[in-house]
Amino acid sequence: MDIKKIHFAFDKTRKAQLCKKDILKLHKNFIPKKSNVIVVIGGDGFMLQTLKKYENLKKPFYGMNKGNFGFLMNNYKKNNLINFIKKSKKITI
Repeated sequence: MDIKKIHFAFDKTRKAQLCKKDILKLHKNFIPKKSNVIVVIGGDGFMLQTLKKYENLKKPFYGMNKGNFGFLMNNYKKNNLINFIKKSKKITI
């Protein structure tokens, strides 16, 4: 999978917003239609909202936990993010 263009969806929680600054220093945030993958940063509820919002784009989703439980999410990693996405088995299509 080619992962050159990423769209990041950040939850409005304090934890997710603190990550936003770090992530956007390292990666450009493409619009959803032009991205190869959508990375969701927040909790399970935000992941489900984002899946519903962008389901028509037929893009893979990768979730990083910055919520309370994170049953659907991967651990948060800001460095080597592209490698983690490529190796992950938790990509939702």
